[in-house]
Amino acid sequence: MARPGEAGVVVRDVLRGAPAERAGLRGGDRIVTIDGELVARPPDVVRIVSRHHAGQRISLGLVRDGADRLLAVALGARPDESALLRSQFLGAPAPRWQELGTVRGSLPEDLSGLRGRVVVIDFWASWCVACRLAIPTLNAWHDRYSARGLTVVGITTDSAELAMEASVELGIEYAVASDPDGGTSRAYRAMAIPTLFVVDREGTVRDVMVGYSSDRLAAVEETLRSLMGGT
Repeated sequence: MARPGEAGVVVRDVLRGAPAERAGLRGGDRIVTIDGELVARPPDVVRIVSRHHAGQRISLGLVRDGADRLLAVALGARPDESALLRSQFLGAPAPRWQELGTVRGSLPEDLSGLRGRVVVIDFWASWCVACRLAIPTLNAWHDRYSARGLTVVGITTDSAELAMEASVELGIEYAVASDPDGGTSRAYRAMAIPTLFVVDREGTVRDVMVGYSSDRLAAVEETLRSLMGGT
């Protein structure tokens, strides 16, 4: 939202490679009109853009650094959640953790404390059925590869108490952290769960997976083996 007294909607950030980025939209821009229609709230942007189809063009009237600008944006088809996150994060530094509370296992205050190790970050919840399906595989990775430099971390917005109870019930063997304010989950855009990130030894995101798929988990394991070196 714009500040009080300012018209329009402020862009927080722009997805890498998205039509908006290609058109020149930047974080901090304040969108005032779309195709000449005034916008005041984020739902206005969604409502107007959703009336158009992939391949169509829309015009954005915006304010940047106090100056009025007009951008033409060619709309694209919305990718699925995995593709959306991959386009945003692959090859980029993994976001910092924000005020996580360790529930079980041992974790540094921030991801940077695991530099030199390959890290799997699994965003999950106690009530999520698909999350439960992935736990045996994550346990197996923890058992099989920890000595070779892999750390598996489960992050949940459940309270620490609920996370501890669920981790015991579900037999989770790897480290678990609570993200009660959702800051880390938002930083990773993990709005759908399970969402899994693979981070290499230098702290760069190498794979992202949303939802449960045994085939995709097998592909992720191949990525892990490659990042750790050897077979």
